[in-house]
Amino acid sequence: MPTGRIKYYNLNKGFGFIAQDSSEEDVFLHNSAIKYAEYEELRVGQRVKYTVVEGEKGLVAKNVEVLLTPTERRWLRQGKTIIPRGYSGFPAQNQDQFFDEDEAADENSETNSKHTQERWRKKSQKSDSAPQPEIGTEGKEQTSRQLSFGDLYILKQINFETPMFFALYNHEQLPAIVLEMTLAGLTLSCNEKEKVVPKTEIKYCYKEVDAENVMALLHYNEDIKTKQLKPARSQDEVYAIDAEIVRDARRDGNTIEIILREGEIFQGTVDWISPYEIKIVLKNGSKVVVFRHAICEFSVVEEEKIDGNTT
Repeated sequence: MPTGRIKYYNLNKGFGFIAQDSSEEDVFLHNSAIKYAEYEELRVGQRVKYTVVEGEKGLVAKNVEVLLTPTERRWLRQGKTIIPRGYSGFPAQNQDQFFDEDEAADENSETNSKHTQERWRKKSQKSDSAPQPEIGTEGKEQTSRQLSFGDLYILKQINFETPMFFALYNHEQLPAIVLEMTLAGLTLSCNEKEKVVPKTEIKYCYKEVDAENVMALLHYNEDIKTKQLKPARSQDEVYAIDAEIVRDARRDGNTIEIILREGEIFQGTVDWISPYEIKIVLKNGSKVVVFRHAICEFSVVEEEKIDGNTT
């Protein structure tokens, strides 16, 4: 049976779409096709297996079954939420300023992609006025805000139990597997011991498979490094990024440069951006997710400054 993840699901209306692992074409999902078992609530990001039939307007999923990892089954037994509805970090002043219109346009719908895009935009706008959940209510967050690309990235790593590295302040590189995501932080498995790390303490993360290539390209701005900046503790301390500049750089494939609060410099192209993170592809193909609150400077790089010649 093919597998994929829930890309969009409207619980009230009972339909959504599955992003397939083996194809770019999304599959329409109706709640009547879901085989409920131990996990009875379908959410965005959840992995599923299913069969596919050809419907009047495209592919339709049948016999949909939720795929649970051993970690997720443990959470269910403990009464925990598998996929939190919210996200950590600082409350967004304008949630949709980093909303990716290209991604929304890729959504299939019963009408057309423009209508889908408008629905997604309205959801983002509504989320700005939604009450923000309190930090630290593990597994019980209640918010109407849609999951961001950063949320989905972390949830994917949870589902696959991906070995990763998390760069913390004081230049610590923490090897770990993500067990759980809450509003305030991540629960990590480090050497078979659980450790809760506040998201404000994380500067960037990457998969273990990319570790050697990430370290090969990592260099520092010595002036910023010597300042020994601490984690940003409020929205006022977070570096303001111009959304239009980032969108233009992503669209045109231009190289950007990010300098972090402890001086690390990353150059690459934008893969995606959310209100809280930027995922960049470095020149050797490795990928890094940078937490926005850890950014000190951001710019689009001129050609002559690419490859580490920036001072």
